Amino acid sequence: MQNESSSEWPLIDAFGICRQTILPVYRQPTFDSALVTQLLFGECYQINGLTSDRNWFRIFHEDTGIGGWVSAKLIKEITKEEYFSFVHQDFQVVTSPIASIDYLGTQLYLLPGSRLHFSEFELFNWQDHIGFTGESRPHAVKATREELCDIALCYLNAPFQAGGRSIFGLDPVLAFGLIFSIAGFGWKSGKLPGKSIPEDQALPGDLFIFRDLEKQETQFGFFLGAEEILWMENRIKISEIEDWREFFENSASKNHVFDVRSIVG
Repeated sequence: MQNESSSEWPLIDAFGICRQTILPVYRQPTFDSALVTQLLFGECYQINGLTSDRNWFRIFHEDTGIGGWVSAKLIKEITKEEYFSFVHQDFQVVTSPIASIDYLGTQLYLLPGSRLHFSEFELFNWQDHIGFTGESRPHAVKATREELCDIALCYLNAPFQAGGRSIFGLDPVLAFGLIFSIAGFGWKSGKLPGKSIPEDQALPGDLFIFRDLEKQETQFGFFLGAEEILWMENRIKISEIEDWREFFENSASKNHVFDVRSIVG
């Protein structure tokens, strides 16, 4: 039933899957609105509302805990059974900077983080079955620290884009959640993953966090080892840890904290 004070209709038990290279998700049901996030090929979502003119659907991405609005023209619905099958069964995650598959008779390019679902019958020849070209890894297998660093370095020099989740544009917060997701580790929006550790115990693949409590801003850095850190300043770059820390301290309020967290067991 439509909310009397709103132009939105609620939906129950409706689900979808991204079948584009990148699926933009907006804060409001208009292309002029801010980009909240992007979904990548193969990522599934819940559909929990639509506008009265049926031009926009409100979706929720369970893996990241982020929701927003998607144009109806880009929605690909799936059944409830398919959704839970795709979400809870293992799948392949694209790791190469650019990959491709044969989809609906054409070549579709895929970006790191895209998901490839397959049935048990396709398990041993799934690359041939979908015409996949590129590199991928099983999501159910947690990456080693070395593999995690290789995944992170794929995004070196990727430019800033609010809400972005691709090598063509990255959000400074969503970027690191995407890196760990590709490596098989979950990270929901608004929650810090892993556990705090002393800085002198940090290993490659650990996460450095600078939080300005007064401004309510959080900055992330990915530790590469040898006192180097991968972070976002207009683009993904590598700096010395002290330079990274000093950069944020110079513009931060007095009420700020520094944390190091280990996500890889």
